[in-house]
Amino acid sequence: MNNLTKADIVRSTLIVLLLVGIAMLLVQVTTTLMLIAGAILVAAVIRAFSDPLQHRGVPETLSVLLALIIIIALLSGFGYLFGHSLSTQFDNLGSRLTDAYNMARQWLASQPFGKAILSSTPDIQSYVGQALTVAFGAIGVITNLVLVIVGGIYLALDPGLYARGTSKLFPKKHSGRVLEALRESGAVLRRYLAAQLITMTAVGSLVYIGMLIVDIPSAGALGLISALTNFIPLIGPFIGAVPGILIAFADDPHKIIWAALVYLVAQQIEGNVLTPIVQRHAVAIPPAVLIFALGAMGTLFGTIGIVLAAPITVVIYTLVADLWSRETLGHEVDTLENAGIDDDSETASE
Repeated sequence: MNNLTKADIVRSTLIVLLLVGIAMLLVQVTTTLMLIAGAILVAAVIRAFSDPLQHRGVPETLSVLLALIIIIALLSGFGYLFGHSLSTQFDNLGSRLTDAYNMARQWLASQPFGKAILSSTPDIQSYVGQALTVAFGAIGVITNLVLVIVGGIYLALDPGLYARGTSKLFPKKHSGRVLEALRESGAVLRRYLAAQLITMTAVGSLVYIGMLIVDIPSAGALGLISALTNFIPLIGPFIGAVPGILIAFADDPHKIIWAALVYLVAQQIEGNVLTPIVQRHAVAIPPAVLIFALGAMGTLFGTIGIVLAAPITVVIYTLVADLWSRETLGHEVDTLENAGIDDDSETASE
């Protein structure tokens, strides 16, 4: 302590004040942080298509442009094949959900316990409206989407530029290791998104087929909703099941059991068959970590924070494992599930 000079004390004080100032600034720019996170996701998706092209000798910029063309072509083809049918189903679903919601409230009001539930449950329409307002802010949905997409394209065109810039925020002797960790986190994020796409497609297809079998209206729209909400781990499947349960109740109260069974079977297949397979090539995050991440991100950033909590956690989890657990503490850490199992088995054998 006696060796500290006045310059050292001033420098340390300035660093602390700078960190506090950055923390206070981040609280004020939460929407911007979520836009940046969304742009990183868009860039990861684009790079997932462009990287295989680069491995075949296509220049980086050209491979990104070709990836954009492929993505646009796939989305356009999907819209051409299913757009009209899904649009009609979503129109019908919207009117049916309104009727189903009103019927459910009337039924609850007629039950002895229903009034207590209704008095403690906010009106769903005002709740959704507030959620969208918090999620997208005052500048509007379209503007935010444009910013995310354009930002994602720029990130995808030259991710190394931004990674090198970030690495320069650290001491020079550690910048190379930081740069390597950033590249690894990007690769892990792409594997995670690919795994999620597989499970989302499977769950959506299973729900669609199941709803057709049990004769629930708007089966295609309900399957798409289940696929999209499955992107949110743990709570997403429950959110995606609500519209189907309400529609089944409005169509025939006896169909609720069948609709619930469809969602249960789809999630059991996804959780016990598909997820263990795809996670062997993707990041495996402990469920408790995801639960707390969802709570923290929801508190800090609202609805969008919940939607983006899992991919953000994947990146942070990878960086912490790489830079802290492996580099600083010296542990052998791998973010792949099969590697984790192997590590455990080796430890046990020792």
